Amino acid sequence: MDNLVELKRDEVFCDSQMVARKFDQKHNKVVAIINNLQTGLEELRGITTTPKVIKEEREYRGLKYTAHLMNREFFSLLVMRFRGKKALEWQVKFNAAFYEMEKRLLIEITNKNNESWIATRQQGRLVRKETTDIVKEFVEYATNQGSIHAKMYYKHITNLTYKALGLLVQRNPKIRDTIEIINLCYIAMAETEVQRLLKIHMEDKIPYKKIYDFLKEDLERFAESLTMGSLGKRIR
Repeated sequence: MDNLVELKRDEVFCDSQMVARKFDQKHNKVVAIINNLQTGLEELRGITTTPKVIKEEREYRGLKYTAHLMNREFFSLLVMRFRGKKALEWQVKFNAAFYEMEKRLLIEITNKNNESWIATRQQGRLVRKETTDIVKEFVEYATNQGSIHAKMYYKHITNLTYKALGLLVQRNPKIRDTIEIINLCYIAMAETEVQRLLKIHMEDKIPYKKIYDFLKEDLERFAESLTMGSLGKRIR
């Protein structure tokens, strides 16, 4: 599923284009409603909430458009204009996405004020760098065997690691900034295992596609050995 919300300037917003698509509306209709709401809000006094919209030029499927990025308060006012079961379904999904992103943002702020967490995060960065160096060797290994998209393995192996551990991949805020110390340790352990496995398989001259398949299986077994069954539940 598309990311319903995004982080911008340490605030959570949704894109009017995304709202239009999910609620099965024309984008210009959504923008017209947004403009009317803004006009109405400007005439009100004593508002305790802070409905906000910022504009940004964007592109979707090759077409440029002006995105109206709405915070949760403004989005809530907008979707009151849409009716029906599908509209209600997407309203719930957007609200859940807002909540999840806001929760992760709060955790990120808390973590960055925790000295133990900061130290563990720094150690994890060192492991990550070592892992990236080994993946770079694997990319060259795959390229020499004829792979034309070998550079995608940086992303694929990261996603493979997170998935094995039951983690949800995210960019903003970054997943490593929004999890507990114990889970940072699990990631570092898994990435150390990735380093070991890639080295062994490349030394054995195994075809690169097979190595990726083996890595997936090995990581799943490794995660099971850590009794990771409850990890995904704790951090979702």
